[in-house]
Amino acid sequence: MGIGLANKLFLLLLFLSGMFYFTVLGESGLVVRSTLETSLSSLRLDVERLEYENRQLEERQKLLRDDKVALEKEARKYYLLSENAQIIKFREPEPKAENRPVLASRLIALRADRDMPVPPIQLLRFFYVSFVAFVFIGVFRKLRRKKLEERTAA
Repeated sequence: MGIGLANKLFLLLLFLSGMFYFTVLGESGLVVRSTLETSLSSLRLDVERLEYENRQLEERQKLLRDDKVALEKEARKYYLLSENAQIIKFREPEPKAENRPVLASRLIALRADRDMPVPPIQLLRFFYVSFVAFVFIGVFRKLRRKKLEERTAA
């Protein structure tokens, strides 16, 4: 009866450690999910910033394309032209349709909940598997010793 209970305890321990591994350290576990959510929030922040900057640049481009006064003002501002200088605008060739990826710069968001960095998931998995293996070896040796004591007593 005692050995059956020990085997049940061992199997329960095995089941619980496996469940912990898959829910916390697995490929879709809590650690991986939290790092992905952090990177997703920083990417969303980048996208919002770049969309705002893109809208501002498009408005400025429309203003400079159609308005000669605004074009002269910008040219005087950046090229230090005098009042009686004339600006000649040449037609720009139509841009060729190239599909080059646009790379966004990463923002480093300082947040209060990021005090401690999370170690790499492979390191966490290694330590967890090592810990569980040593616990199982200890439980196995304890059960084996108990079984041997019962045999010698009988």
